[in-house]
Amino acid sequence: MPHGDISIPGRAIAPGISLAMMAVLASGCGLIAAGSYFAQPLTAVIGRDVGLPPTIAGLIVTVGQLGYVLGLLLVAPLGDLVENRRLLLGTLAASALSLTLAALAPDGVLFLIACFCIGISSIAVQMLVTLGAVMSAPARRGLVIGSLTGGLLVGILLAWPVASFTAGHWGWRVPFGGAAAAMVTLAAVLSRATPRRWPASGPKYGALVLSLGALLRTTPELRGRAAMQAFLFGGFSLFWTAAPIELVRHYALGANTIALFGLIGGTGALIAPLAGRLADAGRGRIVSLVGVIAVITAFVVAAFASRVWMLAGAAFLLNAGVQANHVISQRAVLSMRPEAGSRLNSLYIAIFFLGGAAGSAIAAPLALTGWSHLGLVGAVLGLMALLLWTEAGSSASLPPNA
Repeated sequence: MPHGDISIPGRAIAPGISLAMMAVLASGCGLIAAGSYFAQPLTAVIGRDVGLPPTIAGLIVTVGQLGYVLGLLLVAPLGDLVENRRLLLGTLAASALSLTLAALAPDGVLFLIACFCIGISSIAVQMLVTLGAVMSAPARRGLVIGSLTGGLLVGILLAWPVASFTAGHWGWRVPFGGAAAAMVTLAAVLSRATPRRWPASGPKYGALVLSLGALLRTTPELRGRAAMQAFLFGGFSLFWTAAPIELVRHYALGANTIALFGLIGGTGALIAPLAGRLADAGRGRIVSLVGVIAVITAFVVAAFASRVWMLAGAAFLLNAGVQANHVISQRAVLSMRPEAGSRLNSLYIAIFFLGGAAGSAIAAPLALTGWSHLGLVGAVLGLMALLLWTEAGSSASLPPNA
């Protein structure tokens, strides 16, 4: 089959993509994301079991995020070089092996290695998002990206209650073993449902990786959007890494109640498909502003929260704001230069995940100094994102309605 050819069956909602295919890709995003987030609500339990002290328990999340960044920079660019289905299936196989290692790890060192490898292989999510974007028409790209991001967020949303409930009844290793089995099943389904996609002929792997610096240097809109999302995602990781510690220490919640907290707070992320539709209608910039304001408000509420329901409300606003801005930005990034879509998307995700890794790294020690301090830091991160949004509006780097 020649380069660039994509064969897709079914009724199309946009040229080249069908409703059935969108459902398959969204489901795949959800399953992959869930497996990569199982450790987040269980950091305290896992750390105690494998011998990691509370002050560095946040590294369980941080190491996975750093692995994800490395995968984005060194593996994801292959999407612009290698036939995409083969690359996707190989990445899912690596994910299954990494999750199996996490389920069997006898000590903290091996578990952290497993988390790092899980992070690297979780870039399969971005492979699916990029595939969906290139198969969609520009006028419907926001809808497609929003729908796939919605599937990803459902996976993250369910990861909290599933991991907490399962760990509470059968131990924390069971979720990781189940996720490994799910990756094998997903690979089998996608091997039949996912179309082959050959990228256009281009540079070799070494040149692709080296081109990342040039792409970042010559694409100011990419830099602006990635930096803004880095501040927002830093706050997101800060909150959700520290939340289980706060819920146990100050509210004495058990695993099942923490699971319910994650479910309620996480529903805010389901705004992603609506954000995509609004972006397609030319309202992306205002949606981005509302998202940033929602994040700032969330941390102000969290800083002064005296009841669990107030924290849950803050979590809802935080998730909604971060994901709305992400959909707007990712839609713009994937619309810039189609021939470099995988690399541009990799740079964007890698930069904001570095922000997330920083947030999760400081979460545990910051929470131990006082929850209000964490809320203040999160609000400052939101204000930094607002400053970038304001600067972008006065420059040519971000189109007014992008």
